[in-house]
Amino acid sequence: MFAVLNWSPAFLARSTSLAILFAFFASASAWGQEVRESTAACPSASANFPATTYDEDNRYLSNPDCRTELSDRLKFIPLRNGDENYYLSFGVVSRDRGEYFSQNTWGSGPEGNAYLMQRYYGHLDLHLGERFRLFGEIGSSLETGRNGGPRSGIDEDKLDIHQAFVDLGLWKSEKNSVSLRVGRQEMSLGSSNLVATRDGRNIRRSFDGFRLTADVAHWKVDGFALRQSEADQGLFDDSLDHKTSFWGIYGVHALPILPGGHVDLYYMGQDNKLDKYVKGSGREQRETIGSRFWGSTPHWDYNDEFIYQFGRFGAGDISAWSVSTQTGYRLDSIPWKLRFGFKVDAFSGDGNPKGKTLGTFNALYEAGPYFSYTEFFGKRNLIDIQPSLRLNPVKRLTLTPNCAFYWRESDQDGLYSVASGAIVVAGTNSTARYIGSHAALQAKLDINRHAAFFTEYLHFFSGDFLRQATAGKDVNYWTGWLEIRY
Repeated sequence: MFAVLNWSPAFLARSTSLAILFAFFASASAWGQEVRESTAACPSASANFPATTYDEDNRYLSNPDCRTELSDRLKFIPLRNGDENYYLSFGVVSRDRGEYFSQNTWGSGPEGNAYLMQRYYGHLDLHLGERFRLFGEIGSSLETGRNGGPRSGIDEDKLDIHQAFVDLGLWKSEKNSVSLRVGRQEMSLGSSNLVATRDGRNIRRSFDGFRLTADVAHWKVDGFALRQSEADQGLFDDSLDHKTSFWGIYGVHALPILPGGHVDLYYMGQDNKLDKYVKGSGREQRETIGSRFWGSTPHWDYNDEFIYQFGRFGAGDISAWSVSTQTGYRLDSIPWKLRFGFKVDAFSGDGNPKGKTLGTFNALYEAGPYFSYTEFFGKRNLIDIQPSLRLNPVKRLTLTPNCAFYWRESDQDGLYSVASGAIVVAGTNSTARYIGSHAALQAKLDINRHAAFFTEYLHFFSGDFLRQATAGKDVNYWTGWLEIRY
């Protein structure tokens, strides 16, 4: 078991406030400076922003010729003449979103309705050479008009410190390096099957603790010891989830025996003082080992992942598994640039509610929009098949029609919510396996580098299991948002 520092919200708030004040004073003194001789080249085209704000690299803006937008002055504020590794950067992200459900939980919950959600994040990024970095980000997530109010932990957090960490460069030699990150941070690993930022929800996920990253001998390895930070609804009141601890090691390496191949190998551990399954409630100490094989060729892309879990649940054992495979075939040279996709997954369920061994797979801190943005249920006790088509009728517009079919892996287990594991449908009154299916269309318009519009419409057809275990109504769903980032 790894110990994790107890970062209090007050401590984080004070630290980030002091960092912001320091950063503004530093930027004021350096605002007029220009880097005399910069080796940073201008990108041939404005690259898209990375998924996580801390992965932005703005050193190319040390070249004054690259600053083509007014905001570039805030994306790179030089702090030392002649050295592009001393700089301060600011950024903001906003997302204004509408969402509609015709039914909640297939007619068994409150009547569905349309409502609004907003998300605003602002960050500062201070680099003092190649060995020290301070990153801070505050966030505000709001919800208006939802029947039943905001969902706990995922819809509303009025204002809080979302990230606040220090990076320390411990060692570097040519292309090899080791660095340590300490504090509150987002994290996404691999295909986000087990660890993700939860971008599909209104509140993104962050963790508190340590992350050691090594790029050595063509391996990238992350070792970490963390606790998830809670998302409470008030002002600067987020604390740690003291019920769970999370640790592990995750490695990525090229795999030349596969076409364009890579391999991920990992171990993760989670200790949850109280978890709940259809089998019952108790302390869960779960170990996860897995491998992922992925890559891309001029036409094909693939992503296959195999996971086994073991450990203790209450007085019994854990034995669970999952198999995920995604394959795509691309025709980039023809009009509309088609991609045909096919995804098949199986996540184990518990086959004997009265037995001592828990067989339900636990997807830990999974990505939310794995199947669709409805997020009806998570990756536990589930088998799914999802064909899809992606096409680009015009340059900046992407359309993705898709459908999916869902079954319970075990007819003795229920359906669980995404990541948190709360029971959505216990299903003890039904032996049917077929859950249902959906037909959906997603569309994304990249207006420019800074703005994008996304929308999804979906109709869910309830199957035998839901008709027997719930009110069994079909569901219409829509969401749409405008995201702006600088």
